[in-house]
Amino acid sequence: MNSHRNKNLNDLNKLPNDFAIFEPYNSNIVKIFGQLPSITKLTVNRDFLQFLAEGEGGGGVPKKLPNDLNHMQHLCFCMIDLSTIAEVTCALCLIGSSPKLQSLEINALGLRNPENLKTAAEFIKGQQESEIPHSCLENINIRNFSGLEPEMEFVKLLLSAATALRKLEIFTSVSAKTRTGIFEELVSSRRASKQAEIIIQVRF
Repeated sequence: MNSHRNKNLNDLNKLPNDFAIFEPYNSNIVKIFGQLPSITKLTVNRDFLQFLAEGEGGGGVPKKLPNDLNHMQHLCFCMIDLSTIAEVTCALCLIGSSPKLQSLEINALGLRNPENLKTAAEFIKGQQESEIPHSCLENINIRNFSGLEPEMEFVKLLLSAATALRKLEIFTSVSAKTRTGIFEELVSSRRASKQAEIIIQVRF
């Protein structure tokens, strides 16, 4: 894990340092992606997400970047913990700042902070679907899905915003009863795209 972070940090050394214009948000996510407006495809691991949430001055992570990532079409979060608010905040910031996003992949790490499940779920519930790009996102693929409340609320938020969504595919190793419950809850939740197909696959 540290090797990934070191590589990311080495790459960042190549970026210019004129970041003061992005205040009051002084988190690394603003510093970095303010310099990468033309990026089209991005994979972010958990270690890098945690780094993105850090920064000087305690400015925090904005709901959107100062400038949209207008060329971003594919975004992948690898090993994200949706019970950790800092990771969720960074993920939503990147999603919300990518209005042309077409494909979203999430490889869940599993919920590592069980004591934070309720807090994380309530935080996600409080987010506005209007801050998620909704006109281009067509495919969502989620792996290692547990069906616990923060993950469910995150998926519901995406479903409520993605008007062009064609397919939501979830891979999980939970029991058949739990899979049925997940499917029924998602199908009955508010969906911006009535044509969206929800598929739950077994993955051991």
